Amino acid sequence: MKSSTYTISQAQARLPRLIKEDSFAISVHGEVKGFYLSKERLEAMIETVELLENPAFASALKTHQSGKGKAYTVAELDSEFSA
Repeated sequence: MKSSTYTISQAQARLPRLIKEDSFAISVHGEVKGFYLSKERLEAMIETVELLENPAFASALKTHQSGKGKAYTVAELDSEFSA
């Protein structure tokens, strides 16, 4: 995620264009005071938190990251679940 930082004056002047961005920060006297996150970015973050709170998902993720998971082709999954 690339996030740019703008002063309040810059953000006010560019707001119609900035609102189309995924995210940006607003600073006052060189210090970041706030962030804008698009609806899509916020929903993705909430979904990530919800997934990570699920013990089964967290376990599957650890298995995958350790390289111990098994990969299946679409054909294998189709035959397994269409039986």
